[in-house]
Amino acid sequence: MCMAFVWYNILVNFNSLFRRQLAPDAGLDVPIRIQRYWGQYSPYYPAGEYVPAPPGCNVTQVNILHRHGARYPSHTDAPQYEAAVSKLVQADKYKIPELKFLKNYEYALDEDHLIPLGEEQSWESGVEAHERYTKLVQGVSDVFVRASDMERVVESAGNWTRGFADGSRGKVKPSVDLLLSEKTNNTLNSDCPNASEAEEEMATWVQRFAPPIAERLNEAASGANLSKDDVFGLMAMCPFESMPHARVRARARKSKAHSKFCDLFAEDEWPAFEYHGDVEKYYKTGPGNALGPVQGVGYVNELLARLTGSPIQDHTQHNASLPFPLHKRVYADFTHENLMVAVYAAMGLFNVEEGKAPNPRKMPTNWERRVWRASRMVPFSARMVVERLECGRVRVEDDEGWVVVGREVETETFVRIFVNDALQPLEFCGAKETEGMCRLDAFVKSQEYARRDGNGDFGKCYS
Repeated sequence: MCMAFVWYNILVNFNSLFRRQLAPDAGLDVPIRIQRYWGQYSPYYPAGEYVPAPPGCNVTQVNILHRHGARYPSHTDAPQYEAAVSKLVQADKYKIPELKFLKNYEYALDEDHLIPLGEEQSWESGVEAHERYTKLVQGVSDVFVRASDMERVVESAGNWTRGFADGSRGKVKPSVDLLLSEKTNNTLNSDCPNASEAEEEMATWVQRFAPPIAERLNEAASGANLSKDDVFGLMAMCPFESMPHARVRARARKSKAHSKFCDLFAEDEWPAFEYHGDVEKYYKTGPGNALGPVQGVGYVNELLARLTGSPIQDHTQHNASLPFPLHKRVYADFTHENLMVAVYAAMGLFNVEEGKAPNPRKMPTNWERRVWRASRMVPFSARMVVERLECGRVRVEDDEGWVVVGREVETETFVRIFVNDALQPLEFCGAKETEGMCRLDAFVKSQEYARRDGNGDFGKCYS
């Protein structure tokens, strides 16, 4: 048993040394390194490699918070993209070959709906969830699935349940048990009318990085008169026009999943596009917005109720009268990335040191080491998984070396969290970074902001 614990510790500590190439083939003819620069528009990819429960521990409950799959541009963003493209199409003359495709180009992107890749992402997630937690689920009554009621979110939840059923070879067929209306405040939809939308911060960053690119493109396309704001829309055309043609398993396509808009930008220009997503998420529903984290408090309080098997204690939602079953083994909730960011912020995940928060006025110096990174936190089909574990004889490391936690005849309850398969350190509740495990009582205590309903911040959303 001792050697088993030693090897578990080695596995976690040196995981990166043994890690296989985790980047999945999303069926795109765009280099993986460029896809990572798409921020929240990146196709799903694991940010780490899942580590099984340590010896002596069993997972007894799983809570999955899941973003919908890849989609077309939102109806709010699409007009900006189309307007930018229209300027290029109407240019007087193209001076570089990369622009020649625009002579006969027509903008034809749909809005809001899932694309085939997005459907497959959620299905694969369901298959993986059953494979990973197959011992936990004895029947369909062990699974509870909810979704915010926007079409793409509901469809993603349905695709996940089908994947879960397929993973079980039809033995366990969960369904979407509950839809939460987005017309009212609910725990799966960020909602705070008085909160900033991060428009000022995003505009500041666009002003910082886009003018040289606009100048270059205007030189190459006489008469286009592109503005700095058009640059972001043209760059966004790369992911949004590439991904609908991704060659998914069930629908292999002959056309190349590579938008020619991708070729208009040099590789060293793409990090600025990714950083735009970092800035947006940090100042929209993240810790950079005084009313950002409170939008995740409702879900965190639901999570605490599930983990402890206690009635929910929360005053920041309007769906308190809806069914909220306890004592399920697998919970899956489907939502949007802005709500997920608010939940991360409310819980204390992805904390950045003072002075290292995304700065809309300059690019960070330690680029690869930055903690707040939208492409790793909320790509399409992102998922946060909170596991509850019952542990008997568990060895963990403290300042005095290896110690035994619990006894053979007793168990203790722990929590650990994965975001896109990356184990979170949970230092805020006493976990060692190498293990990422907190005692449940310590975890609950650490969530003081949520348990106090956001320390009055929720009232500021509507006052």
